[in-house]
Amino acid sequence: MDALIDLWTQLPNRFPIILNWVGNAVAALLILVLGVFIGRFLSKRFRRSTLGGAHLDKTLRPVLASAVFYVILAMTVYAVLIRIGVPATSLIAVFGAAGLAIGLALRDTLANVAAGVMLLILRPLEVGDFVSIGSDTEGSIEQIDLFTTTIRNSENVAIFLPNSLIWGNRIQNFGRHAQRKANVTIGVGYDTDLDHAKTVLMSVLKSQDGLIPFADATTHKGEDKIGPPTGLSAPTPPEVYVMGFGESAITMSCRCWLPADGWLMRMSRLRMDIKRALDKAEIDIPFPQRVVHVRPEASLKPEVSSK
Repeated sequence: MDALIDLWTQLPNRFPIILNWVGNAVAALLILVLGVFIGRFLSKRFRRSTLGGAHLDKTLRPVLASAVFYVILAMTVYAVLIRIGVPATSLIAVFGAAGLAIGLALRDTLANVAAGVMLLILRPLEVGDFVSIGSDTEGSIEQIDLFTTTIRNSENVAIFLPNSLIWGNRIQNFGRHAQRKANVTIGVGYDTDLDHAKTVLMSVLKSQDGLIPFADATTHKGEDKIGPPTGLSAPTPPEVYVMGFGESAITMSCRCWLPADGWLMRMSRLRMDIKRALDKAEIDIPFPQRVVHVRPEASLKPEVSSK
């Protein structure tokens, strides 16, 4: 036992370099573990907390949480390298060269970061909006991160899109406004009284649940302001137009303003009400038809010339 104690006390004198290196390595490992733990802890707390209140919406919160983690991770790596003995001047040169190499190798990834920043600055979409990206992706925005955007479609499937793909594509945001214009096109027969059909369709539009009323200068007499004192106001009143003459029907367009929430259900109800009203008024909705003229059989026979 005394020999072991004596050996332990003489270790610093016999192996100073090894002990110093081991101590620095252990300290660097502890710094790395502690830095990663603190970065993840603060990132999760920042993502879930209400820090910032209403001034910091749910679109920016995940991005800032990711930025906090990567900043702490970069500081941790710098502290680890300094601890194991790498000079600070050498680190600056190495980081500069590594940054150039990484930028060239990960240009697509950096393009996603740049696109994510543009999405956050210009705000074409926000968390909770129902959007259409391109021609084949529809759903609600769940999260906008530095590299990708998460969309949940109507089948509850998570879709992860690179930010550069979203920024460079056509974006339709159906959740930006509180009201939308419903436009239903329907065909009626050529023997239909168009004035009567217009009256029937107009009554359907005006009886829709949640119809946003149109208000102009004559709506509120005696008031200085134009428009309703409270609530939403539609830019135009309900409208029915004759749009054109098709091969088998006269095309009519029904338009009105409805609240944007529950849009599919509102449009389904509107189409069903139009069908019921036309059936009740005995107005025909023709299916595509084609008139075929058959020539007499005699005219189809080839002529025989006699000499």
